[in-house]
Amino acid sequence: MKKSTLIATCLFNSNFFRELEEAESAVFKEFKRHYPDLNFNRWNKELHDDYAKDIIKNVGRASSINVKNFIKDLSK
Repeated sequence: MKKSTLIATCLFNSNFFRELEEAESAVFKEFKRHYPDLNFNRWNKELHDDYAKDIIKNVGRASSINVKNFIKDLSK
């Protein structure tokens, strides 16, 4: 699973968006807004499925998700 899909899935599961595609678009826009000098495609690498599933499980149905910080955390 790609990093953007992971964040979008968390947003979708928390009912911030009705469609996963909308959530993915929002992640892209937030990336460009907060990190305009970084390359989205270079950042948006595949994650190990078990790692991604664990994050999704731990985020659950969060009442708030800070996309900027989520992107930053996945940059490490």
